[in-house]
Amino acid sequence: MINAKTHFEQNIVRVKNLGVIYQGINSQTTQILDLTDILRAQYVMLVSVLDHFIHEIVRIGMIEIYNNKRKATKEFKAFIFNLDEKILFKKAIMEEKNDSWLNHQIRYKNGFKSFQEADKIKEAMFLIIETDIWEEIPKIIDKNIKNLKQDLNLIVKRRNQIAHEADIEPIYQDLRNIKSADVENSIRFIESLVEAIYKICNKGK
Repeated sequence: MINAKTHFEQNIVRVKNLGVIYQGINSQTTQILDLTDILRAQYVMLVSVLDHFIHEIVRIGMIEIYNNKRKATKEFKAFIFNLDEKILFKKAIMEEKNDSWLNHQIRYKNGFKSFQEADKIKEAMFLIIETDIWEEIPKIIDKNIKNLKQDLNLIVKRRNQIAHEADIEPIYQDLRNIKSADVENSIRFIESLVEAIYKICNKGK
């Protein structure tokens, strides 16, 4: 699972670099030039990086289960495979030691799903751990479950306003306000959340 964590750390640097670009250009220009779309790009990338991390840690965890390196969960056992792909199904039967077919199936089944909101992340994590991830996270991050979920869902909601509504307020048709401090706080929260999820997934496997 270290690969999922490493990729997250590399990707979060890309998100932070957008903030550096914003601050650098903003300090050298007048207020006439609106640079806030850089901050909006940060929000979109931030949630994308989280989504990618959850996809990867679930994929790796499922392969670990298949290879007897992790205890199988109820949801893993119920995971439905696409039997129409006869070549892959044959690989599963004839090449039991080869997990490439499983890797393909996981990407195929989960590729169109988004693991961003709190409940969607819980649903995804049940594929590799038996416990509700949101009951475990408060043991690492000093916040109650309700506030943790609310913080995450607000970040995702803000991302959706940008990605799906061009960040335009529907009644007055004005751009919504956005501040670099809010983006930075969101980044710190996602970093702490990912760290907590990583620790939980590696505990007692």
